[in-house]
Formats: sequence, C-alpha cells, structure tokens
Amino acid sequence: MNIIIKYWAINTSGKKIRGKCEKYKFSQLKTSLREKQYFIYNKVYVKKYNEIFFKKPNMMDISILCSQLSIMLGAGISVSKAFDDLEKQCSKSLMKRALGIVKEEVTKGKNLYESMAEFRNTFPIFMVEMIKIGEECGRMDEIFKKLSEYYEKYYGIISAIKASLIYPVVTFTTSIFVMLFLMVDIVPQFMNIIISNGGKVPVLTRIVIYSCQFFRLYCIQISAILIFMLMMFYKFRKSYSGIRMLENIKVKIPYFNKIYNDLMIFKICSSMAILIKSGVNIVRALKITSKLMENKIMSRKIEESIKYIEGGENLYEAFSRTKINDKLFLSLISTGEETGDMDNMFLKLEQLFGNKLDRCLKKMSKFVEPVIIIFLSLFVGVFIISALMPIFTIMDSTL
Repeated sequence: MNIIIKYWAINTSGKKIRGKCEKYKFSQLKTSLREKQYFIYNKVYVKKYNEIFFKKPNMMDISILCSQLSIMLGAGISVSKAFDDLEKQCSKSLMKRALGIVKEEVTKGKNLYESMAEFRNTFPIFMVEMIKIGEECGRMDEIFKKLSEYYEKYYGIISAIKASLIYPVVTFTTSIFVMLFLMVDIVPQFMNIIISNGGKVPVLTRIVIYSCQFFRLYCIQISAILIFMLMMFYKFRKSYSGIRMLENIKVKIPYFNKIYNDLMIFKICSSMAILIKSGVNIVRALKITSKLMENKIMSRKIEESIKYIEGGENLYEAFSRTKINDKLFLSLISTGEETGDMDNMFLKLEQLFGNKLDRCLKKMSKFVEPVIIIFLSLFVGVFIISALMPIFTIMDSTL
C-alpha cells in the first residue's frame, strides 16, 4: 500500500500553501520548496487505499525476483537496466509500480538500498537490509542468489502449513452449509407432517430447528455482530497487549508450540547463515535478524542476547541466558564457536531445522485430518439424528 504525505508550508512573507505527494518523492519536494523559500511546518501520513486490493507479492515472487537480479547483475547488466527489464516482465501491479519507481530513483543517482527502503510494504525488510550489505561489500549478485534460496525455502514451509489446513477447513465449511440447508428447508417439512398427524416433535429436533430458524431470522444482526467482533479482534491483534497475548498462546499450545518454535529457530539460522557468510559480524547480524522475527518475544530475546555479547559473553552463553532453550540448537552453536566455523554451522542448522519442520508438518497433517473427521462425525451425527427422529415418529404414528 502506497503512502501519501499531506503537507503545509509557509514562506518568509507568511504566505501559506498546502499539497500532497508520494512518500518516496518527499525529500525531493522539500528541496524544491526550500529553493522557493518555503518551509514545511506540518505533515500528515495518509495510506492510499485505492491500492488495497492489489495483490501483494508472496515469498515465491520475491525469490524469483532475487534469482533474476542475481543472474542479470552477475552477467554485468547495470542495476537500472535490470530493473527496467523486470518492470516490463512483471504482471503484479504493486511490484511493477515499485520496480518502476526504484529504477527511476537509481537512474537519478540514489543507491539501491535507499530506493527500495521506500517500499518496505512491498519488499521484505530482510531483503532491503541485505541489499544494503551487498552494496557495502560489492557482492550484489551473490546476495541476491542467497536471498532467492532463502525465500524459496521459507515459501515451501509456509505453503506446507497452509496445505495441511486446506482439507479440514473446506470439509468443515461444506458440512456446515449442507447441515444448515437440511435443517432450514428439509426437516421443517417433516415437522409439519408430524404435527398434522398429531405426533410430537422430538426435543433434539426442536432444539436444532429452532436454533437454525433463529440464525435464519436474525442473520443480518448476527452477521453485523460477527463483523464488529472481527474488526475489534483485528484492532486488538495490532495492539501491544494483543500481540503479547497471541504470541503467548502460540508458544503454549501443545505440539503446535514445538512447530512454531522450530519455525522461529529456522528463520534465525537462515538469516544468520546468509549474513555471516556475507561477512557481517555477529552483533550486526543479530540486530538485522531481530527485525525479521514476527514473534516479538523471540525478537526481544535476540536483542537481549546482543547486550550480553557486547558485555563480553559468547553466542552460546547469550542465547542460554535469554532462554532460547532448544538443546540441539545451543549444542551446535557451542560446537560452531569452538571450531570457529559459525557460517557453516548455521547452514547445517538451517538444513536440520528445515527437515525437522517438514517431518513435523507431515505428522501434523496426518493427525489433524482424523481429528477433524471425528469432530465432523459428531457434529453431523447430531444433525442426522435430529433429522431422522421425526421420520421414526411418523412411522410409529402410522403403525
């Protein structure tokens, strides 16, 4: 989503003007206004909502982009020419627009890091920070190659998690709609037949039908309440207390907390492997890695680790004191420090935890599917029994 800045400026004579411009052009606008003796005294950031429905690039899109940039820059093509070619090929509106603007900024003399930093909503923070490192060490093609591999692995893990949830969600949703249709449109006809024959409607059938009729009569109000609750939950989820609560839930759910913890450690290992291999020192690598963590608790632990390292402790001791308690992770970190081969050790840890995640996700999908089927069987069973009971009542009344 693009950011627009509304500004108010005044000159030495007291004349005021106002206007708006896109965020990436704001520094250029300030220079232009200063030349005209105007000085900005107020500004407001506004989100440009007409782009809200444009599809944001996923991790695979970013991986492909990095792979293409690695090949182009490795072949000696200039940055501006590479971005020009990629803009022409790109089919996604947000990315295409961002690539075009980055190309313009680079052509004007800005470095690639500063140009791409304006689009942190389009390009991941890690990618932008790694570009800065690549420009400093002059190995942009290698950096983009490593980024491509990193985002491809990360996309594979996230895709596996989503794939394991598709079957249960689709099955559950379909079953609910089928049952609601039966109870709202079909079963009431049996009720009318029973009542007309002087029979009694079973209690379970009445409860289920009245519940369905209630939802049918007040569907607008119920939908409005649900939408309001979802909006409040979304707002709460973005707040500090909401983030803390949800993160605490994630790390306490049995079995799932192991998968979530392994995913966080995988991200740490992937990030550190790339950064250290690129010549970045441990402290700076940890600072960049802490920004990548979606979990604020883990991010805070990494920041605390940095303080211990700056105080003279090694990486193993710092991670131990901040309670990053995976024994295998800490053991191999200790081995890496003893052998002085931390970059290769992080690569091995990345592979190890990547494989571990794959195994855990396969187990989870095998476990979730039968649990959902059992739950659905109980849920559907209630509806089927409540639908069949009137039929048995009619049969009894006719005998």
